[in-house]
Amino acid sequence: MKAKYLSTGIILSISTLFSSCSNSWLDLNPSTAVPQDQAMTTLEGIQAALNGVYRQTSQHSYYGDNHWYYGDCRAADVQARVINKSRIVPYYTYNIQPTDNNNVVLPWNRPYLVIRQANNLIQEIDRFSSENIMPEMQQTKAEALVLRGLALFNLTRMYGMPYMNDNGASLGVPIETKPQTPEHKPARNTVAECYNQVITDLQDAIKLGISKEKKDGHINYWGVQALLSRIYLNKGDYKNAYTCATDVIENNGGLYHLYNREEYPTIWGQDFQAESIFELYIDTNEPSEWGGGSGGEGAPSVYADDSAENGWNNLILTDDFLSLLNEDTEDIRHSITKKPLIENNTYLPKQARTQPVFLAKFPGKNGDVKTNNICIIRLSEVYLNAAEAGLKEGGESAAKAMEYLNQLIAERTTNATQQVETAQFTVERILKERRKELVGEGLIYFDYLRTQTPIERKGEWHLDLKNYDAVTILHTDPRVALPIPQNEIDANPNIKPNN
Repeated sequence: MKAKYLSTGIILSISTLFSSCSNSWLDLNPSTAVPQDQAMTTLEGIQAALNGVYRQTSQHSYYGDNHWYYGDCRAADVQARVINKSRIVPYYTYNIQPTDNNNVVLPWNRPYLVIRQANNLIQEIDRFSSENIMPEMQQTKAEALVLRGLALFNLTRMYGMPYMNDNGASLGVPIETKPQTPEHKPARNTVAECYNQVITDLQDAIKLGISKEKKDGHINYWGVQALLSRIYLNKGDYKNAYTCATDVIENNGGLYHLYNREEYPTIWGQDFQAESIFELYIDTNEPSEWGGGSGGEGAPSVYADDSAENGWNNLILTDDFLSLLNEDTEDIRHSITKKPLIENNTYLPKQARTQPVFLAKFPGKNGDVKTNNICIIRLSEVYLNAAEAGLKEGGESAAKAMEYLNQLIAERTTNATQQVETAQFTVERILKERRKELVGEGLIYFDYLRTQTPIERKGEWHLDLKNYDAVTILHTDPRVALPIPQNEIDANPNIKPNN
């Protein structure tokens, strides 16, 4: 049986698509694709197809690994533990080639696979006449729009320069909003055009009436608003970022709350906790009622401690980050750092072998580090988004924004000196809090780029960065955008490379 999702889109060769990783995703079933002879003509088929889009979002080379650690190891708080024997190293050293299958080609292909599946699904839903379409199908379409928009947003941030550099005038990635034939050869849209399409997709999901109820493993209204606060913030649209963030904080009806100091050390590795607004379910079995399902490695496995199988624990915390955390001995976030279990572990830099360099946010389920769920956005980030957007918006918003920052700080430390007063309420102070709160969650790199803050790799155990000219990275450095895959450039004369 031929699966219809394999027939359209940007990726030109299925054999090339995942040549270096498992091809188990080709064993398609109703949770990952709907065969031609079923044609998505029923609600059951439509919802099965949606679960397939969620599954692809959680997979290898997207949220299953690359997108997660890309946003950490290219900044200052997380680093590769060894300079060789890790495919993470090219990200860390800013030494990435357009032919790099693991770090350039596959992270381009997978989100476009999500986009193609979402486009197929949306097209099938739109075939139903508006008077006969069921509310469940509208909800399914809304969720597909969000996953499509999120994939485009992530592609744009990885392969395009930051929006704030030039108001999005530089090249982003091709926008695809409908199924295409294999002969289709799109050009790159601008970063601004990509952001506009992303926002349109998410706003259209709201217009369709996406549910405000919490359904584990699925995106809802609050998740859309939370993501919009992130997107608007990266665009420099502070008014809308603040509006979306405060809507989530003030109006979610008790569905979500900040972890308090007692909860914080206990929630990691558990499913669907109180701060988790949008989370993909990962397990060796794939419950049909949850989006996601088995997600390959499970993105956070790269942070595993040295009791894990060699090869999973590819990333460690930096000396600079631990120094930041050590400024406040009462900070509960010390609970998510761990010292090496192996004495004098030679897989670690010498200075790091007695330090709590492993991140303990992702312990896995039943001790299996490959089965962490993937939390795409937490409420704490939304508080921080509101703080930054409100500060930059000014006026009454700034006063309330400072309250949001202090509310988060109050749940993380009893040290009164960490509370922020007006003179201390700056972008630099918010960025400092984002570093401590969101470490290991694939976000901080983009915070540096958005705020145009130099990335400075400081401390005792960073690896061979001078030889790569990667000690300090500015937001204008052309290397902040990944190279466009060489096979795309070779196959499509309309695709321009990055410089």
